[in-house]
Amino acid sequence: MKKIFRMLVFSAIAIYLTSLWDKGFIIKNDWMIYLKASLVIAAIYYLIVPISKLVLLPLNLITLGFVSVVFYALALYFFLNKFSLIQIKPWNFDGLSLFGIAVVPLKVNHLANIFLSAFSISTVINLLEKLL
Repeated sequence: MKKIFRMLVFSAIAIYLTSLWDKGFIIKNDWMIYLKASLVIAAIYYLIVPISKLVLLPLNLITLGFVSVVFYALALYFFLNKFSLIQIKPWNFDGLSLFGIAVVPLKVNHLANIFLSAFSISTVINLLEKLL
């Protein structure tokens, strides 16, 4: 029971943090939508992805894990759009300058934003699992 609750909390935190920095990742400020989206992401991340890694192992070895990344991004996009919990749209990144490092402004298209959102969510979940 504790692990299930942690999965839901980590997924909710990942959704919230992704929606803060990614302006193309749009989720309504409704706790029920956050709960449903957290359930979907927890199910994808903790059930579907491990099974897909096992099934796609030969392709992952050949492509150095690229197939897993594509599968996770597409699964996330498909399930979240199917339940109409979030919207992923193209957006303009205004650029960033931090500690002398400058990132130029750019336009993030729809497909790139799907991968950015999936990367952000999985990174936040992995970091939280390592920390706690």
